[in-house]
Amino acid sequence: MNIFTILQNLYTNQKCDWIEDIDDAFIQPYVIQRWLVMNDKLRVQARWLDKYVFVLKPKMYLSLAWSIIPKVGKTPFIKYIKQLEDEEEYNFILSKVRRHFQLADNDFNAVKGRLIEAIKNDMVNWFSFYGIPKKYWKQYYLNFNQIKEFGVKENKAQTGLEAWGM
Repeated sequence: MNIFTILQNLYTNQKCDWIEDIDDAFIQPYVIQRWLVMNDKLRVQARWLDKYVFVLKPKMYLSLAWSIIPKVGKTPFIKYIKQLEDEEEYNFILSKVRRHFQLADNDFNAVKGRLIEAIKNDMVNWFSFYGIPKKYWKQYYLNFNQIKEFGVKENKAQTGLEAWGM
């Protein structure tokens, strides 16, 4: 009996007689647990079963798993869990730029390289304009006090009649 037959019986078989017929050498609780964890609908049960993978004997683990898994008419199709994609280096500012210019997916993908190049060339102005938090300034070794210099125009203080437009 292979792992897929065991999983099929765990999901569909209403009676537990099949557990007695399996040899202990064919039951691998760790492998069974890995397959059960990949099913999102069994998340709670799989977390609970995780405590017993190495503690119980294989047949005891299998009977425990069989008893808590809700029975369905057909074994569900289980996809492999994919690794999360790494976050891009400048994603914190690219998302703001994308929202500001209202770029669609294809447009954004087409200009992303040029945007990153422009951000690298003038980080202080980009960070200041989009109000990037201080932790990112420190991450890229920029002086946060330079944010005060962004957009500051030197205005001559008007005095006397000039202040009143005369």
